[in-house]
Amino acid sequence: MRFQGLIMASSCHVEAGDRQMTVNLGQISSNRFHAVGEDSNPIPFAIHLQDCSTAVSQHVGVTFHGVADGKNPDVLSVGEGPGIASGIGIALFDSRGQQLPLNRPTDRWISLYRGRTTLNFVAKYRATGRRGHRRCSQCPRPRFSLTYQ
Repeated sequence: MRFQGLIMASSCHVEAGDRQMTVNLGQISSNRFHAVGEDSNPIPFAIHLQDCSTAVSQHVGVTFHGVADGKNPDVLSVGEGPGIASGIGIALFDSRGQQLPLNRPTDRWISLYRGRTTLNFVAKYRATGRRGHRRCSQCPRPRFSLTYQ
């Protein structure tokens, strides 16, 4: 008989409160947007990693997953139907202001630090079509995945 296996050191753990976080984008007037591609003010948010080991990985990449807007595949949809916002989506950006692609592996790597690492991002409403904005009552629930390098 022979047993075979592999025990791997883990890179980091996502803080418990960040696994189901809510990013409050606040209230804005539907008159705020005058053209497709216009953004609201940035709303910062962060994903906190803990127990990171730089012996295992030195960099981390974040990919955001969710339902894409029908008019812009790199913007999160806020849904469709009566009473739901139309002509608006949510765009995500890294700490340098570069828009992050949705549902595609990242090509941007963030340095890890031993112990705790904070990953900073920004969310903005983005006009994706004609006016008709209403309340985002069923705002998207994206997921994120981490890739270590």
